[in-house]
Amino acid sequence: MKNIVTLMALSIVIFACQPKDKADEAKSTAAFEKERAAFFENLTAPSEAAAQLQATAAEFNATLLHDPKVYSSYTADDVKAAANLGIYLSDLNYSVAFKQSANTRELFQAAHDLSKVIGIEQNILDFLMQRYSENINQNDSAKAVIDELFAKSTTGLQGTDREKLVGIAMSAYQIENLHLALGTIESYPKDMLPDDARTQILIPVFRMVLEQRQNVENIYGFLKSVADPLNPEKNPNYAYYANAFEELIVVYQKLNVDEKIANNQGIELMNDAVVLELHEKVKAIRNKVTSI
Repeated sequence: MKNIVTLMALSIVIFACQPKDKADEAKSTAAFEKERAAFFENLTAPSEAAAQLQATAAEFNATLLHDPKVYSSYTADDVKAAANLGIYLSDLNYSVAFKQSANTRELFQAAHDLSKVIGIEQNILDFLMQRYSENINQNDSAKAVIDELFAKSTTGLQGTDREKLVGIAMSAYQIENLHLALGTIESYPKDMLPDDARTQILIPVFRMVLEQRQNVENIYGFLKSVADPLNPEKNPNYAYYANAFEELIVVYQKLNVDEKIANNQGIELMNDAVVLELHEKVKAIRNKVTSI
């Protein structure tokens, strides 16, 4: 009799928990699908992101690029490969936008081989490599091939068990976009032009940085949905990227770039403490991504 009572009590507990568990699971799934949809729907074509920087009239700066010769150091780990794929895709499009073909061959090779690590089919990569080799001297054609590689490495993995790696790749891609923009501001010569003229060139770069906030928030939402802070080994490094992007958003919320631009405070903007804080956080994340 005692055993029967115990079994009945246990059954009540089990059945009482089931609806709640299912409701929690459904809620979690719905949240993930929402973040996933926002993430994939808002991926910007890489040529567009690079073109924004090129259109500012700032000059190309090769020292801002990550060394493509070290890409093989990232092939042993798919998360590291995905992150540095994002870095190289950003650098590749930056180089193409500024028509720097001397840099693009090695960068494309690095992005191509890291795409293989994260699960892009070999026949697709071979086809893209052939097309790229045939069009390397035709900037618009090369740009189209790179856009296709970007698509295969991102939306091409949507709905597969590898799609979480896209979140990592796009995190690093976004970080590198910010690094290129903020690095352009930091390294722009101070003795080449009068302050007013220098400010006029760099203000559009500040605007570009400001406009990246929505991308940062979309990526953060997706990363948060796949990270598990209670079980970091389940998705190693995802929690780090989610936390890092959360910190970036906090800094973005303190930026008042528009107000300073509207008040013709461009020179003050160059030394804005919040902009400097944003740049330091971007540097720290990038250093972690590219560390060997």
